[in-house]
Amino acid sequence: MNFPLRRTLAVLLTGSAATLAATSASAISVTDLGTMSGEISTSATVPQYAWDGWNGLTANLGWAHNSQWYTFTLEGRTTVQITMSSADANMYPAFSVWQTNGNFNGNNHLNHAYNQVSLSKSSKWLKPTPPNTDGATAFIGYANAGTNFTNGDGAHVGRGSSGISSRNGNASRLAVTLAAGQYLIAAGGSCNAANCGSPSPKPFTLKFQKLPFKP
Repeated sequence: MNFPLRRTLAVLLTGSAATLAATSASAISVTDLGTMSGEISTSATVPQYAWDGWNGLTANLGWAHNSQWYTFTLEGRTTVQITMSSADANMYPAFSVWQTNGNFNGNNHLNHAYNQVSLSKSSKWLKPTPPNTDGATAFIGYANAGTNFTNGDGAHVGRGSSGISSRNGNASRLAVTLAAGQYLIAAGGSCNAANCGSPSPKPFTLKFQKLPFKP
């Protein structure tokens, strides 16, 4: 892993890698996209190293405060395709999906890093924690348009969850049948061990579409 590049990223985005490492964890910001009745599309920017990058504490884990977080709700069992794409050739979109217990308030969840392929280890802070009872209850899957790597928790991170993920150029997709309820997404850029140009925020679009139901 190119640690000097990770440190350069931290300096550029926060002013000081040392300051980031020493700063206490703060709440993540979560955008609620509401109940999915048709196609949903949202756009933002995110550092191309946010999903797999150096976060000031541990290499190769998701950088919680530079990823973009979203929730959406399904009223019934639905097959959903989630697509993350970018018009920037140096951006490799990647995202992770968890199910919640019906409510996720970012103000109750504090940490710098998350495990992109799990609800355990570095992602355990996403779980419901008394006295606040909202949180993630299950890991659903992930999609990664970047390269394979081993994250800071020792887990293999490939191109996506087997059987439900795909990639096409600068887009990553997850197509999965989900039960009624609320779901949480962390979206970022994946550039592990690759040359993605200057470490700066890149544009992306996240699109949710209903597909024919698959049992």
